[in-house]
Amino acid sequence: MEELNSVNNKKKRLKIYYTLLISVICIIGVSFAWFRLYLSQSEDNTLSSRTCFSTTLTEDTEKITLTNAFPLTNEDGLKLTPFTFTIKNNCDSYVKAYITIDSEYRTSTSSSYLLDNYIKFNISNKGTTTNPSLLLSSQKLIDLDDSDKGYKILTTYLGANQEKSYDLRIWMDSEVTTSQGLSKSWEGKVVVIAEAAKEPPAAPDGWYDAGNGTILASLRDTNELEKTLTVPGEEISSYVYDDVESETSSVSSTYQSYYITYGTGWVANGTGFDLTGTAVTTDTYANSYSSLVGKYLVSYSISSAGSATAGTMMTTTKLNSVYYVVSATSSSFTYKKITSNKNTTEALLASTPDDYGTSYYYRGAVKDNYVQFANKCWRIVRITGDGSVKLVLHNDNTNGVNNPCSSANNSSTAAFARYSGTTYTSAFNSSYSDNTYVGFMYGVAGASDYASAHANINKSTILTNLESWYEKNLISYGDKLADVIWCNDKSTESDYLGYGTNYSIYSTFSRDASLICPDDNNGGKLSKFTASDTTNGNGNLEYKIGLLTADELKYAGLIVSTNPGYFSSNYSTYLSENAGGTVWWTLSPIGYDGYRVLKANGVFVAQASLYYGDTSSVTDVYGIRPAIALKSTVLMTGSGTSEDPYVVK
Repeated sequence: MEELNSVNNKKKRLKIYYTLLISVICIIGVSFAWFRLYLSQSEDNTLSSRTCFSTTLTEDTEKITLTNAFPLTNEDGLKLTPFTFTIKNNCDSYVKAYITIDSEYRTSTSSSYLLDNYIKFNISNKGTTTNPSLLLSSQKLIDLDDSDKGYKILTTYLGANQEKSYDLRIWMDSEVTTSQGLSKSWEGKVVVIAEAAKEPPAAPDGWYDAGNGTILASLRDTNELEKTLTVPGEEISSYVYDDVESETSSVSSTYQSYYITYGTGWVANGTGFDLTGTAVTTDTYANSYSSLVGKYLVSYSISSAGSATAGTMMTTTKLNSVYYVVSATSSSFTYKKITSNKNTTEALLASTPDDYGTSYYYRGAVKDNYVQFANKCWRIVRITGDGSVKLVLHNDNTNGVNNPCSSANNSSTAAFARYSGTTYTSAFNSSYSDNTYVGFMYGVAGASDYASAHANINKSTILTNLESWYEKNLISYGDKLADVIWCNDKSTESDYLGYGTNYSIYSTFSRDASLICPDDNNGGKLSKFTASDTTNGNGNLEYKIGLLTADELKYAGLIVSTNPGYFSSNYSTYLSENAGGTVWWTLSPIGYDGYRVLKANGVFVAQASLYYGDTSSVTDVYGIRPAIALKSTVLMTGSGTSEDPYVVK
């Protein structure tokens, strides 16, 4: 192939040098001698080039010939007979293939030729038309040889001896006028460029074959898959120090007489901290508070950070958090809580299994996952294994601004749905007196069996309010929404019955973080809410809308705090922007303690941390933050930043 010449031209000469010199000095009395010892490998090192580089293109149908052609709509263009072709990798290693169109008269100025910006095309998997129909001239150019370029219309990978077949349709755009198109012609041909590639990582369905201009292709072309710096569910994502919000702690008259332990810095100790430059103030807090500015404390509570006895050093190693003092007065101090010992900001796209296969999720202080859709701003949470793109609300945009993603439109409560006037908070359910009320939909209170308690018969309070918001804002956009699983994990830990008023603990509380929604206690799909998909879910929802799970928040960068006084807060994740001042519901149950369902169904609630409370219930009122999923084939423009968000067409 011509491409092989290009590969050969780019080969770099490889030089390998082996040198091993061991010098031994022996000193005997006042004299010395040098001994030089040469060692050599017993076998040669070898380097072999690949023995196969062959990709073929087979024409499965006759070429496209359109005579007396006239402008067509996309709908009519997709009805044309396609040119079908197959590309095959004939080798036992991976190749990356670029399918291009070489336009014969791309650079010609002759008025007898039809310009490329008047040509529409659609390339999709054989037998389908799922990819978008696009203008040829809108596609990026790629080098075909030293003097020619082609429009890159699809990128794909081929495994060992793998082949893929495609349908290509070409027609004149419906916007072409008589003067632009009459008595003119266009010619072009398919050219496939293949290059050697490593085996690509597992990916959501369609990731490597997504059509240009789709949301999936946009995310693929602008993101690199990375490994996390922290462990989802066990550590919060790391952050830029300046991104941490300041908090204030009061110092009572009792503690103003304490001597304070501090450090001048910190170092990582596993997943925790050790303070460095540690000391105890030589005077009481009241007389030395100004010296603490710029130092690190072991706690925001002076009762834990100091002692009434001068010279007493508090523990300064293996700390879960440290507290940087920003400013101080005699009766209070302002601090920034540092809960990650990573020195590099974590803001990345990573991978983990989900119900459909492989999911790619955003984690940390991500700044390029903004989406403008339905006159709202959203943040991309993850790409599900079926290629759908799950979003969570970022700005309800009740004021109708042109770019609701712009930071100029931020507020502490913008991420919540105004489902009734200005109201954006809701109870999860109307009652807390039975296990049934952990449900996004629920069954029968007082039931004597699990299936009856958790049957999806009645809509929860929060689902009813979500549907009201959907009907006002998204009802006309349903064709762009994907029907994905919303996981209201109703499975319980072993030995817990999960019905009636039996003490119960639900699995989310104790299991490791996972994006795979467990079956219910009877092995069914009561937990897996979908609208019409009964293959993967239960099909019990009226609309394609839900809430995020505690697991999704863990993957985004939060962890669970079980002690309300010591939340492992993380204000730097993309989820905290526009939501930092309000506690909001997730879908994930916690438990029933014998007389009430614990917080948020035992449902986890979130702010800058995930937590539950032992005195709260599903009847408490917190923010509603809707989540939806876009189909992988929706078209979009933009780069994903707040000022240039992905805009769904």
